[in-house]
Amino acid sequence: MTHASRLPFGTALALAQRVLTAPLSAVLSTESVTMPQWFTLNALGLRGPTPAQELSDLLATNNLDRAAAQELLTTLDSAGFVEVRDGVVSLTTAGAARYAELRDRINLVTGRIFERFDGARVEIARSLLQEIAQNDPEEFTQQSVRTGRP
Repeated sequence: MTHASRLPFGTALALAQRVLTAPLSAVLSTESVTMPQWFTLNALGLRGPTPAQELSDLLATNNLDRAAAQELLTTLDSAGFVEVRDGVVSLTTAGAARYAELRDRINLVTGRIFERFDGARVEIARSLLQEIAQNDPEEFTQQSVRTGRP
């Protein structure tokens, strides 16, 4: 964006997401991994074993309904990347290795992107986004939106 207009936060966030998602999609495409598969491997790699219900709720943020989330887990299970025991989803040894390979490649690409910007500003942006992400969307919505009131 070359002009100096100040974009609304939501617009700037959506445009930044598009710019940052393009290289991620390119990496995943060369690795024959879909975005939902990466999101699942990444969630499990960051969180460790996760209740299937909680993982399904996370996948819903990527517009996957319960049936699609179950199909995704079945695909990853068949590929040997995850296992489901007693309602808890975990990375297998092969899944952890695949996650680490993908994470390292993606970190290399994102590192190249973010080195274009001041590191302190990047950290402030990351910190703010993490703080926002740690909120419960339902609670946030109820507190923020008042029906029929300004």
